[in-house]
Amino acid sequence: MDTEKNEAELAARIRSALEPARGVHDRELKSAFTARLKQVTAHSDVVPIEFDGRRIEVRRGGTLLGAAMKNGVRLMHVCGARTLCATCRVVVESGEDNLTTMSGAEKFSLRWHLSVSPRTRLACQARVNGPVEVESVFPLCGDLPNG
Repeated sequence: MDTEKNEAELAARIRSALEPARGVHDRELKSAFTARLKQVTAHSDVVPIEFDGRRIEVRRGGTLLGAAMKNGVRLMHVCGARTLCATCRVVVESGEDNLTTMSGAEKFSLRWHLSVSPRTRLACQARVNGPVEVESVFPLCGDLPNG
């Protein structure tokens, strides 16, 4: 009998958790959501960058590799953005102050691959804070197969 009572109590607690919260009106929630959405879109954090001579946009705090991939710029990244292969190396032509500082792992990877230059960065690790201009070291050519 205790198990039936416990199961009934558990079922009642689950039903009460699934019920919509009392006192919250859909109209109020919709208007609050709409106001927040307008606020976010009015203050978008989109930064224009130039990647291999192509002008693209990236969200502030996003990586150069992410910006390239989202905008159809083909850039090699064999290790899957894990700071291992350094195939996503880029040379910063201008705006190096608008990138995040280099982490120890990024420095190690670049030294390991003999790319010791203050202007060389890994696109998978460099996060954008403002306008920059970069050129890829290993650009990919050709079209991807449809598949």
